[in-house]
Amino acid sequence: MRSFLLTCSFFVFAAAAGAQTNSSALDQNSLTSSTTQNWDVCNETSFVLRFASAFIRSDRMQAAGWTTIQPGACSDVLTPRNSPRFLYAESLPIHRGGVREWKGPIELCAADENFTSDASDDCRLKNLETRDYFAVDPAENRTTFIEPGDFGPNAEIAGLQRLLQDAGYTITRVDGLSGRRTLRTITEAKSDLNLEKSASNQELMNALIPAAQSSRDAVGLDICNDSTGKIFGAIAIQQDGNWTSRGWWPIDIGACIKPFDNSLIGTQAHIYALQEDLDETGQPLPDRRLRSEIVTPAPFCIAEARFAALGRENCLEQGYAAVDFRPVPSDADGQIIRLTDADFVEVNGDGLRR
Repeated sequence: MRSFLLTCSFFVFAAAAGAQTNSSALDQNSLTSSTTQNWDVCNETSFVLRFASAFIRSDRMQAAGWTTIQPGACSDVLTPRNSPRFLYAESLPIHRGGVREWKGPIELCAADENFTSDASDDCRLKNLETRDYFAVDPAENRTTFIEPGDFGPNAEIAGLQRLLQDAGYTITRVDGLSGRRTLRTITEAKSDLNLEKSASNQELMNALIPAAQSSRDAVGLDICNDSTGKIFGAIAIQQDGNWTSRGWWPIDIGACIKPFDNSLIGTQAHIYALQEDLDETGQPLPDRRLRSEIVTPAPFCIAEARFAALGRENCLEQGYAAVDFRPVPSDADGQIIRLTDADFVEVNGDGLRR
């Protein structure tokens, strides 16, 4: 089965629960070759992925994660034969442009760190998050994650190209082809990372992962919440002469988020934020808004719910509201903006983001 990068709507979890009821219970400790099969989960994308799987474990339908697989590699999973099974995958946050997901309509528990959970668990009571898994044919011996480029056997080279690009090397195109520029850059990276010339592509990827993370940490825009209330952030960026405003990113007290992970130079970046406010009894008040701090207003389009607005003109005609954003210094690759209570004022009228 080939799983594309899709965004799917939620679906009632009864499918997974019913699968457990109709399946024979299997004890993982007593599995034999006659009751199990090897299931290859393969990565033919250009991203380093991690996946979580769900199938019958210890007589129960359980979800567990995470297993990391590099581009061009597979992971062998031992599963009960003919047992219902489900998968979810996401790219590691080392890559520029945000996390990509390979998902479906079945909601099951997950966590940021390694986890195991029963399908019947209440995720919130277990302090777990949820992910949207997709069903896999129980008779399938190989499940392959792909992306629209469908690199196939060239996924390993495509993955190297993307990691080199994410680590700051000059790779203009991720195409999976071993051209002269790619080969020269591979040689350069091996030298920079103190690897032998004979190091394999997988060994080079292992070394490039922390390099890509360090590179990502040093560029882009980080917004940190040093206030006493939860914050919802939005940004406006100019790229190729076009403005885009996007939001909302929730930022818990003491936390930071990175809504933009490329160089800020030339982007004329702006931010906007709303802060949750409570009265003395803990009841919600209208959100407080970010001060603009400039004489000449810089209005951009926003919406009440999650949004991505193209342009900054005629916001009302497009169904948006127009609010004044705060400019961010764009003379360096990266900036960290820390917001405190003093950065926010009470909203007059509709502040949106209810």
